[in-house]
Amino acid sequence: MRDLIKATLFLDPKLHEDFKIRIHYDGFKNQSEFMRACIVSYLSADKKFMEFLDHYKKNEKLQSQAQIAQSIKLRKSGEKLMEKMGITEEEIENILELLEGEIPES
Repeated sequence: MRDLIKATLFLDPKLHEDFKIRIHYDGFKNQSEFMRACIVSYLSADKKFMEFLDHYKKNEKLQSQAQIAQSIKLRKSGEKLMEKMGITEEEIENILELLEGEIPES
């Protein structure tokens, strides 16, 4: 059985209600499922999620344009290296599953 960690998120009551409504509208079972999807996307550097994050950081002025550009450059460099080495997303998933002790389905 997995160990579970409880995380707390503080939101304004109106924002929380809007969040719950939107979660339901988009078909998530609960807020935890949504947050897990975001965390997994972030940690796996999902391309679309990272594009959103770059956009958010720019609009909220969390980082300078130069820092955001450097992050994008580094991610693209990493993608090119993986491509050059012939490592696919599927192979990465298989490796991660093996590391987690799961046997990937073929």
